[in-house]
Amino acid sequence: LFMMKEDEDIETMFTRFQTLVSDLKVLKKSYTTHDHVKKILRCLPQQWRPKVTAIEEAKDLKKMSL
Repeated sequence: LFMMKEDEDIETMFTRFQTLVSDLKVLKKSYTTHDHVKKILRCLPQQWRPKVTAIEEAKDLKKMSL
């Protein structure tokens, strides 16, 4: 399960996520942008929960881009 590391900043975590996504594409496994957004929001630590909730309530995640 992909998770943000305790001492990791959001940019480093996102770079790591993008690397994994690229590696999966090479293996012919692809996900929609909607899936990527959901996975990113789900992997954030507890202190991000208020921001995640606000994003989920304010945005249509199917139309949101990374």
